Amino acid sequence: MYARVATFEGGDVDELRRLNEERMAEGTAGIPDGVTRAMVLQGERRLFVTFFDSKESLEAAEARFEAMGDEIPEAVRGKRVGVDTYEVVFDEAV
Repeated sequence: MYARVATFEGGDVDELRRLNEERMAEGTAGIPDGVTRAMVLQGERRLFVTFFDSKESLEAAEARFEAMGDEIPEAVRGKRVGVDTYEVVFDEAV
């Protein structure tokens, strides 16, 4: 399993939450093919974490992630300051 972590600064968390709920209700969230799980972590920065079964699936989704940046204004999503990928070595639900 692989994880892609995009890091954002700034933006409007409340508007992002509202927009996400609206897009999910309409079925237009636009999450890339191959994503098995997605989450957003909010702290001093916002982390958008997506999980994939394979590195190939992760790489194939990159163009869609770039397009999402064009669909959600920077004032809402924040400024992307980094993208990292990781192999998930351990994942256990307890």
